[in-house]
Amino acid sequence: MSRESDCRADVRKLKEYADQLERSIDNVQGLCGTATWKGPKSERFRSEFSGHKKQIKDAVANARAAIDKALKRVEKEEEEKKKSGAGK
Repeated sequence: MSRESDCRADVRKLKEYADQLERSIDNVQGLCGTATWKGPKSERFRSEFSGHKKQIKDAVANARAAIDKALKRVEKEEEEKKKSGAGK
């Protein structure tokens, strides 16, 4: 396998993990609704979780951007290697 294909495989895995994390966050949101859990502790949890959910989703979005940037960098480096190798 080439460095680029290894990177692509890693990117696929990281994106799958990011998708799983987002689904898990959404599942927690659904499970802690007012129909499921009532009382002052539930209200506090929902309030706190809302902020945490945003932070996690922002972190996942930032990770996705970094993943894409890393893949593009590897693609560029591999292309440059091919060009410099072909010119010899």
